[in-house]
Amino acid sequence: MKTIRFGVIGVGGMGQAHCRSLQQIAEVQLTAVADADPAVAERVGREFGVPAFAGAPLALIRSGLCDAVLVATPHPVRPPIVLAAMQAGLHVLSEKPLAETVSAADRMLRAARRAGVAFGIMFQRRTEPAFVAAVEIVRSGRLGRIHRTALISPEYRSQAYYNSAGWRATWRGEGGGVLMNQAPHILDLFLLLGGRPVQVLGRTETRLHQIEVEDLAEALLTYADGGTGYLYCSTNEPPPGQMIELFGDKGKLTYRDGKLTLVTYEPAVEEFTRTNTEMWAAPKVLEQPVPLPDVPSGHAVIIRNFARHILFKEPLIAPAEEGLWSLELANAIWLSAHLKAPVKLPISRRAYDRFLAVKRRRFTGRKRVAEQRMTDPRFGGQA
Repeated sequence: MKTIRFGVIGVGGMGQAHCRSLQQIAEVQLTAVADADPAVAERVGREFGVPAFAGAPLALIRSGLCDAVLVATPHPVRPPIVLAAMQAGLHVLSEKPLAETVSAADRMLRAARRAGVAFGIMFQRRTEPAFVAAVEIVRSGRLGRIHRTALISPEYRSQAYYNSAGWRATWRGEGGGVLMNQAPHILDLFLLLGGRPVQVLGRTETRLHQIEVEDLAEALLTYADGGTGYLYCSTNEPPPGQMIELFGDKGKLTYRDGKLTLVTYEPAVEEFTRTNTEMWAAPKVLEQPVPLPDVPSGHAVIIRNFARHILFKEPLIAPAEEGLWSLELANAIWLSAHLKAPVKLPISRRAYDRFLAVKRRRFTGRKRVAEQRMTDPRFGGQA
C-alpha cells in the first residue's frame, strides 16, 4: 500500500507530539520537519531521523520530500504557510484554529479547491466515544427539534502560561484569547451537536489575567428555527464542569466532564403541552442507556483518516470547511461585544477585519515574557 509522506511544520510544541503520532500509523511516513527556531528544527529532525528545515518553511514545501504537511505553527502565521503548501500541490492538515479571521480561512478554503488538494483540521475530540455517540443521537432525531443549547467550558490557565511567549494573549500575536486558543475544540463539538446560530449577542471580559485579550467570553445565540442558546468559556475557572446540553422536543442530551446522559419525554413536550388537561401534569421523563462505541480516539485517528481520505477517498472526520464554524462564532462574539449589539451570521468579513485592525493598532504586544516552548503534558505523550 502506498503511504503518504508527511512533513510537520512547527515542532516546538504540539508538532512534536504529531511526529510521534505519525510514526505509529501504517498509512503515513514522517519525512521532514521544519521550525522557525534552527536549534529546535535540528534537534527534532535528529530525534526522528528525518531532514530538518530551519526558518521559513518554503524549503520543506519545495523539497519534494512530502505529499502532505501538518501545520502546527502558531495560528497567526499559519495562513501563508498553508497557501504556499497548497500552491505546491501538497495536501494540508492544519492545527486549530484555521486562522485568526474568517476572511483568511475563506482564502485557504478557496486555495484548496483551486489546487484540488485535501484540507483537514485537527479536531481530534470529534473521535472521543462520548461525542461519536452524541452525534449519532442527534442525527437520529431522538431529541426532536432542539429548543435550547448550552455550553459551559472552564479552560483554566495561570499567568505563567500567558508569560511563556510574547505572542500569547495579544491581538497582534493571537487575535484573541480564550475563544481563539483554548475553546475551539469544545466550540466545534457544540456546533456539531447543536447546529450553527444565525445571530449572536456576545460579551467579553479580561477579569483575572494581565493580558490584552479576553479571559472570559459568553454569548446568547439565536437559531434559524427559533431555538436559543447560551455559551460561557473562561480561563479563570478551573475544571471540572465542562458541559454541553441540548434540550429538544423529545429529549435532553447532556455531556458533562466526559459522561453522556440522555432522557426522553413521553409524549413529546410540544404535543403534551398542547393536549394535556391536568393542571400539574408533565411528560414522563425516561432515562435512557447510552452505550459508548469501542472506537479509537485522538490525534492519530485524525491523521490516519486524513491519509486514508487521500489514498482511498474515505470521508474526512474533520474537513477544514467545518473548521470555519467555530472560528466564525468566535469572530462574531468579539465583534458583537465590540459593537454592544447582536451580530448576524455569516458575519461581514470586512467589518471583522476592520475591528481586528483597530485592536492591533491600539495594542502593541506584551514585552515581559519567560519564553518556554513545550507541549501540554496532557497530550505530549498521546498519539
